Amino acid sequence: MEEIAQKIIEVIKDYRNHDGVYLTKEHIVAWASQFGAEAQFILNELSHLMPSVYVSREKAKQYIKEHIDFYINKYKYTNVSTFLSDTEFLNMQVAHKSQPAILGLLNEVLEEHFGESYIKYLTFPKIHYIDDILASGSTIGRHLVEWLNGSGQNGKWNHEKVNDNEITLSVSLFCCHRWGLSFQMYRISKTFSEKLSNKIGWVWNDEVQNHAKFNNQRLNIAKPIKSTDPVVNTYFGALTATKHEDYAFRNANTPTTETFFSNPENRIKFENILLKKGIEIINMIKGEVKPNIRPLGLINPDYKVLGLGTHFFTWRNVPNNSPLVYWWEVQGHNWQPLFSVANRGI
Repeated sequence: MEEIAQKIIEVIKDYRNHDGVYLTKEHIVAWASQFGAEAQFILNELSHLMPSVYVSREKAKQYIKEHIDFYINKYKYTNVSTFLSDTEFLNMQVAHKSQPAILGLLNEVLEEHFGESYIKYLTFPKIHYIDDILASGSTIGRHLVEWLNGSGQNGKWNHEKVNDNEITLSVSLFCCHRWGLSFQMYRISKTFSEKLSNKIGWVWNDEVQNHAKFNNQRLNIAKPIKSTDPVVNTYFGALTATKHEDYAFRNANTPTTETFFSNPENRIKFENILLKKGIEIINMIKGEVKPNIRPLGLINPDYKVLGLGTHFFTWRNVPNNSPLVYWWEVQGHNWQPLFSVANRGI
């Protein structure tokens, strides 16, 4: 197992280095050993997945540079300085969250490539909201609604300015879940109008194709097919949520072509292992289990699903809508996570 663990470490070795965290192959092996006889299989499949789902700090900087180049080209600026003088980057998250960290990285990229800084420019007509991932999208959706309901010095609502083409609003992401994006576009349409929703630009580098009603989705997530396993069925049947039950399990004939896991058979096996181990972790919880905690990641408590099954990790943290096996870490629980998470629960 150590050889495979070393391959994984080579991909994720910069995870939370800025916080003094340094993963080792011994840590990877110890985590995998919790899966018993399936430890080697889990590591083999994870070694296949991780290069496509982990964003290192350097890769994040490449993504940011791609976004800058995209906007300069889209709005036909002659140089980065004129782009920056016409742009405001929103910072609506508290200090320990992803947005301030990414804005810091944005400034680093601007300094390295252009000798510039966005901080020295004032607020101007083009507004960018930047973050690492839109999964369910609830945080981003809430922030966009808050900002659109705000107003500038002239007293005109921001949503009116966008609607009247006085300013543009764009959202830049490293990764976007198609299902979550559709929820947030619908939310903005209902809060304001479909016309306004269509005026917001969305740009991302990586895409999670997981929309329940779209054809030919890659389903680059963990989403098991319906099982006859009594442990799974007992857990699922006990969920009191009522919405989106038809989304809970993957149709056996999807995706039509497997491009995410190593092969269709390994997908089924890997998903089921993560699901059952996640249920086991939930059963470790002493006292009340919060209704948004699911074996394949946190989710809206009203949704009768097993979690989003997100496989997208960055150098600074792991989204809580990823399967519990990757990040669950509670004192007194007999579970060692692969990724020790920062600021979870704050």
